[in-house]
Amino acid sequence: MNTNSSFATNRRTLERPKRFPATWIFAAPLLWAVLLLFSLPMEVLAAGKDFPAPDWLDKVTVSDRMIINGLSSSVQYFEASRNMDELLRFYRRQWNDGKAAKPGYRETTVEPWHIISRLHGRYLYTVQVQKDGPFIIKGYLAVADLKASRQENTMEHKAPKMRGSRIFNQLTTFDPGRTGHTLMIVNDFSIASNTEYYRNHYQERGWTKLVDMENDHARVLSFKKHARKTHLVIQQTGGATQIVMNLVEHK
Repeated sequence: MNTNSSFATNRRTLERPKRFPATWIFAAPLLWAVLLLFSLPMEVLAAGKDFPAPDWLDKVTVSDRMIINGLSSSVQYFEASRNMDELLRFYRRQWNDGKAAKPGYRETTVEPWHIISRLHGRYLYTVQVQKDGPFIIKGYLAVADLKASRQENTMEHKAPKMRGSRIFNQLTTFDPGRTGHTLMIVNDFSIASNTEYYRNHYQERGWTKLVDMENDHARVLSFKKHARKTHLVIQQTGGATQIVMNLVEHK
């Protein structure tokens, strides 16, 4: 395979990923990139919202608007028959301010992802890329509106959780006819204690239980009430209990 050939010459129809695992793949690296950006001084340039990208990058919109850890963002998924260094070189050149000490962008790696980000005025641009085989890359382009994010309403104080629980990631998506909220919650209680807590919480409030089963060392729960549906996966990880909660509200 010629790794330098244009992806456009062999373009196929790129579909939006059936599952966008933003809670544990996208949100954490994006938040880390934000911390990197704001922990170091940087010249801020005024810019619009359009995301620069090479012509050979095949993109599809995941969401024009979602909230990731309080950041109002638009996200695109991409694939290309290139290597990762080619894409990173493009953005290093695109965002280079000509200063060795302050190149105009920040980079970090959260395996298997490499992240490169730049702050333009009120917008944070983030590229998240990984290898998908010897000659294929895939990833996400995200633009976060930092000014709008200050007023976004998140689920942090609304989500049911046991005392002492910590919310590590939050994602809100807006699709035609429905809004989705996904949270990653961690606490020190057992799977059994968390399962009992969520059973009682939802059933005492009139939710109908749809699923209550053990699956691959995890407890899976699902409840429905009117136009709302909640799905939970509760499992042990790293000496703590992790709850991934997905709430969908149909309009």
